Amino acid sequence: MATSPSVASSAGPDSTFRRVLRYPLVTILIGFILFVPIFGIGFSLLSQLIAAALGLRPDDEGQLPLDDPLMGWGQLIASLVLAVLAMYAYRFVIVRWCEGRQSTPELAFGARARTWVPLGLVIGAGVALASVAVLAVAGGGASWATSSIASGIAWALGLSIFAGVIEELFARGTLLRISEQHIGTAAAIVLSASIFGFQHADNPNATVLSTLAVALEGGAMLGLVYVVSRTLWAPIAVHFAWNFTQSVLSIPVSGNETFGAWRVTFDGAEWLTGGEFGLEPSAIAFGLWVIVLVVLAVIAARRHLGQSWAAARAAVADGTANEPVGISG
Repeated sequence: MATSPSVASSAGPDSTFRRVLRYPLVTILIGFILFVPIFGIGFSLLSQLIAAALGLRPDDEGQLPLDDPLMGWGQLIASLVLAVLAMYAYRFVIVRWCEGRQSTPELAFGARARTWVPLGLVIGAGVALASVAVLAVAGGGASWATSSIASGIAWALGLSIFAGVIEELFARGTLLRISEQHIGTAAAIVLSASIFGFQHADNPNATVLSTLAVALEGGAMLGLVYVVSRTLWAPIAVHFAWNFTQSVLSIPVSGNETFGAWRVTFDGAEWLTGGEFGLEPSAIAFGLWVIVLVVLAVIAARRHLGQSWAAARAAVADGTANEPVGISG
């Protein structure tokens, strides 16, 4: 990937610094540092601080218990605060400071976004609920309400808002979008999906199969959601709904234990249920997400919604690779 000549030449007195910032790999690295470790650590710390302010006290080992109802409210408040800050960080750090763009059409909440948000919620929740239903019938299991339904819903909302917004601002908003502008849609989806899977490789209870499943279901599928919709609100909605439906039922999300309003467990082989990692490597969820992925890929291909490698390199060469592919504004 290379910087666009027209962008570099318009930088003024600090052109060398601006050229470095606007080099796509540098912008992606800044996005990674900002949205992954900084906001990730910030979410953990802010959730605990808010929960402690609400009255949560450490356990015998000096740790704040994650399953306490007050932690649910702490996570929800922290996620809302950080989601707003992340949106501003994306607009001003990634888009304006690094890329030099003045508008963010990929985050505009226009007709396209208003159509895709409910559709994305239906897709994400629908696949999760269908997976749960099939697993309950095929393998059996148990379910019961937890001690605090309200705080369990808050816990699930907090986790899902944070993951849906912050992860998507990096994975699709920064990594996929900027890569697509410079190396084309197909290569960008493969690259971003691989990195997305690798990010989850060291999660609790992760395996080679779970990493591949996350790369395909989360990386490639959500990448295609963005390509077809051309609004970041679409993958945000799908990601949020998928995580929320699992976490509100206390099903592990990408290997992480959750404390929702209800607790659902499954009987059966790990290849069928996904085991302690959650639904991602489950054969049922995997099959359903593959169907969604294929449908999206067919739509993208038939409507010519992507950009070829050759077109991307031509745009870089003539200095027009600084704008999101397929979006005007």
